[in-house]
Amino acid sequence: MLCLLVACSAAPVNNEPANNRSSNTTNHAPANNTPAPEPEPEPEPEPTPAELGFVITTGVHGNEPSGYLIQDQLAKLGFRVFGPCNPWGIANNSRYLESGDDLNRMFGRTDCPQAEDVKKFLAEHPPKFLLDLHEDPDGTGAYLIQHGPDDAIGRKIIDALKADYEFDPEPSFMVVKGEDGLLKPTIQQLRALKFVGVYGLAFHAWYTHGCTSIVVECPGSWPEEKRKAYQLRVCELAWKYFRE
Repeated sequence: MLCLLVACSAAPVNNEPANNRSSNTTNHAPANNTPAPEPEPEPEPEPTPAELGFVITTGVHGNEPSGYLIQDQLAKLGFRVFGPCNPWGIANNSRYLESGDDLNRMFGRTDCPQAEDVKKFLAEHPPKFLLDLHEDPDGTGAYLIQHGPDDAIGRKIIDALKADYEFDPEPSFMVVKGEDGLLKPTIQQLRALKFVGVYGLAFHAWYTHGCTSIVVECPGSWPEEKRKAYQLRVCELAWKYFRE
């Protein structure tokens, strides 16, 4: 009996409720075996105009400098630019080459170094679309001459700019007549140019590389800043519609 009392008095007494008693077993949260989500991939950068074959040429006629004056801006925007095509003309404010020839009538020949330089550049960077930036010293309104009559890019550009710029309602160039700022030579008229062999840069680009090729014209009487702004807007809109 004494042994039993001693044993009972020696046993520790825990008066806490059972649910408050500490346990030597550590409770772990259920394991989460779900893999972490993959990070979102970086979006692909938008292709530049140059990467998609959008080419701009400037300074064919040295007394029409507005395109040449913005070509650094155009290059920064990603356009592939060649110019001035007529460096002597730009330096001397002359329409003509130092030889007295009009560069934009020399692309059907092989004896004009400046025309051959442009041809080589286009052969190395084949255009899918080309703008050739000009001015019309005698023009009363802006206009576009589109080689490649199968798309509506020229008309879309004009419609987008009508509120800000004046366009020639009845433009003409040689035998080609246009309306509402746009001239689109027919295939028959373009073939006649090829037959005669006297044609310009835009025709060469269209005929050789099969691309839509547009001559951009604005009045030389416009203030310089207006001419530059117009040329830049045409380039930006052409790039927009080219991608559509």
